[in-house]
Amino acid sequence: MKVWHVLKQEWHWLWQGRFPVAAILFLLPLAFTLAFGIIYYQNSVERIPLVICDEEQSVVSRTIVQAYSDAEKFQLVDQVTRSEDMVDDLNSGKALVGLYIPEDLSKQVKLGNPVPLMLTVNSANNMFGNAALTAASEINKTLSVGIAAKLLEAGNQLPAAAMNMAYPVRLGIRIVNNPTAGYTPFMLAGLTMNGLQIAIMLVLCPLIAREFRYHGYEKSIPSWLILGAKVLCVLVMAVPSFFLSLGFLYYSFAVPVQGSLAALAVMITAFCLAVAGIMVLFAVLSPDAVMSIEMPLLYIMPGLLYSGLSWPDFYMSDVAAAIAQIFPMRHAADSVRDILLAGYAPALVSQSLQLLLMGAGAFVLGTAIFALRRRYGMKTVLALAAGGLIHGKKGGRS
Repeated sequence: MKVWHVLKQEWHWLWQGRFPVAAILFLLPLAFTLAFGIIYYQNSVERIPLVICDEEQSVVSRTIVQAYSDAEKFQLVDQVTRSEDMVDDLNSGKALVGLYIPEDLSKQVKLGNPVPLMLTVNSANNMFGNAALTAASEINKTLSVGIAAKLLEAGNQLPAAAMNMAYPVRLGIRIVNNPTAGYTPFMLAGLTMNGLQIAIMLVLCPLIAREFRYHGYEKSIPSWLILGAKVLCVLVMAVPSFFLSLGFLYYSFAVPVQGSLAALAVMITAFCLAVAGIMVLFAVLSPDAVMSIEMPLLYIMPGLLYSGLSWPDFYMSDVAAAIAQIFPMRHAADSVRDILLAGYAPALVSQSLQLLLMGAGAFVLGTAIFALRRRYGMKTVLALAAGGLIHGKKGGRS
């Protein structure tokens, strides 16, 4: 009966008031999903502003201009005949990419010499730079093959034979798991998870911190039961909250769900338990309710950068890889994306176990500190910790 009484009380606290804090667990992940889904709705970078400087104004140069203006990746915003005007457009921000076509283009093509085109890219935003370079490379390859085939045809080669000689090696490309190479399936699920862990923090940390001020339970109630009830009440809403947001991702932004929902539930449950355990530790170490939110925020924010969601973990330095291990997102984000896009996650079991161990360790340590604070108070606990540290130093000297 004691367990049921505590669970009932914790559930009541979550849903009391005009705006119950439990609503945060559902609304915040959805808000993250909607906000970032709108940002990534375009799915890939297109219509990059382009200025072309065509000094030759010939049939060949106009063919190049037409190829770039027809490409979806570029939007031709200006066409000039002087390089100075192209530089002005780039410096003013009117264009992010500039293509320079020299005045001796046709002559170089007829002589069979390399064509000296120059592409200038403003890569202050790396997404524009990478997309522009990739698209320009594809366009130039197509143009080069076409020009070479025409030259061979002029030398009495049949069109098919000329094309085979100009383009002897054909590369077939098959992109799996994210065929459109879009940002929506690549990023959105991880950003939803980030919203979920922030929601857990906003609900759980103040809920624990209020115990030190209002003393909602008698001292006969075990500390593990109080904290466990809080974590359990949050958990039974946090996991369904993720799947609610996932449904929103699936129906509104077409994020695929290729894998097993059961496997996804295992990973998300382990992730929520790890986050909740770590939030318990932060909350019991905080002197008040405000600090119980501010302190874990400093911990959560770098977690997204170290998660491997955007920058691959195998390209991290040894130091960065070691730091990444302390963040739950590092152990969950890639596996969730693998389940959604590829249909399976090779590291599902190992990452889930690491998350459970991380959460259990933080919860046990947090429960011990919580029990000490309930019995002695924060100042006494800090004094005991400081005294133990000083005693340890003296013992080391002796």
